[in-house]
Amino acid sequence: MTKKSKQEKRKQKSKANAKAIKRAMHEKNRQRNIVENILRYGKKLTRRQFDAYCYCRMPLVRFTAEEVEWFSLFENKLLGIVIKDVTDDDYGFIVLGRDSRRLFRCIEVGSEFYKTPAEARKALARKIGDEYHGNAQSCYPQGDEIDAGFNLFSDVIPETEQHKGYKILKNEPRFEAARNIITEIANSFIDNDGHYEREFQSVNFQARLWEMYLHIYIHNAGLLIENIHPSPDFEAIYFGEKYFIEAVTVNPSSNPQRPDLPPPETHEEIEFRLNDFMPIKFGSPLYTKLCKRYWEKEHVAGHPLILAIHDYHNENAMTWSRTALSEYLYGIRTRIVNGKPSVEKIEKHVWEKKEIPSGFFYQKDAENISAVLFSNQATIPKFNRMGKIAGLGSEKVKMIRNGFLYNPDPNAIYPIPFSKDLDDPEYEESWSDGLIMFHNPNGKHPVNPEAFSDISHIFYSETEGFHGFHQPYDVLGSITLVITEMPE
Repeated sequence: MTKKSKQEKRKQKSKANAKAIKRAMHEKNRQRNIVENILRYGKKLTRRQFDAYCYCRMPLVRFTAEEVEWFSLFENKLLGIVIKDVTDDDYGFIVLGRDSRRLFRCIEVGSEFYKTPAEARKALARKIGDEYHGNAQSCYPQGDEIDAGFNLFSDVIPETEQHKGYKILKNEPRFEAARNIITEIANSFIDNDGHYEREFQSVNFQARLWEMYLHIYIHNAGLLIENIHPSPDFEAIYFGEKYFIEAVTVNPSSNPQRPDLPPPETHEEIEFRLNDFMPIKFGSPLYTKLCKRYWEKEHVAGHPLILAIHDYHNENAMTWSRTALSEYLYGIRTRIVNGKPSVEKIEKHVWEKKEIPSGFFYQKDAENISAVLFSNQATIPKFNRMGKIAGLGSEKVKMIRNGFLYNPDPNAIYPIPFSKDLDDPEYEESWSDGLIMFHNPNGKHPVNPEAFSDISHIFYSETEGFHGFHQPYDVLGSITLVITEMPE
């Protein structure tokens, strides 16, 4: 063999070796990319979808870590989050699993931080592949669970005693999204008196739905919930400030001598009901709660006490009754008369031989009530909408929401009508929508609006009149049209 042929052979061998190394490196990179692909183990979630599953965030964590990416892993047995440390501007990850109450909680925190979200995401994938692939559990007990939780849609009372709303939620395919999101929220709900499950299915269904709505709102607002006392219903903490919240509902009349009026069909009928009928409907349960004297309880004394009220007295009351609450609380009537704003003081409300004084905040002992929180949206359609935009309902169910928005124009006298398709990618809705806090001008312990910064706040004084702030384009009232395919 000549010298030249030997050199050519060495070159060919060298090229072959280089190609083999290159192939090996390519295969190694391919395998690494597979291992580091988090989507191999599940799917990416939107923030809305993740929020529908996660109710374990501690308030202070929200200020130290920013959530960047969210993942559902192994058919929702685990959740993964890529986070940014706001102090050092680097990235890490957290793994969550369900505890014995089926509440998602932290089971793993990445021990290292990385320069980019992509690096943290790959580290999360490696951790999942090394320690959880083929070994993901349905339950990761943490040892501090108070009880086993409950399944709200497992019947505990006979069908003949079940509330119509409960039956709709449990059985209607159109409300699958509401059923699924309520099931997830319930995993984080602590039942202090042991009756929630039964009452959710019974005549008290709407009162319990209101409590659940308040629970999820308080959680999403970033307050710490410490429900360690049977009453009031909620104990919320905002950077050391403690607030007690008691849920109140306006219910259908049980007095045959004073039955409720039928739903109004005209603007004139609404005006008539707002004058006296609705203030009395609001006044009765508020006064009953005032007589409970919660402020005398040792754990409540010295802290703001808030009564949170919702109107359920008939099926469409929440679309029109809101104005009457403000008039009853402050004893001031504000209306549009002949196209112009009109303001007058109210001394009393009289309807069907029942008479109550107006101005709840000026009644004896009412100075112990710091504020009244109101919503007209803690309804089955609300939970259905929130479940749908979180991806927890069937894609075959379509929802169209029609209603009126608060008009931020200071000279406006009419609200803004709207109609929105929930399948529109730009559709937005939050649990705080429609919540409004009426502050007591005589309250001993005022509420700091910053603790409830994502809702509307109303104040009143004789010198300034009504003032405060509304959330931009807040929903005043709405109706949701739910459309689904006819069964074949």
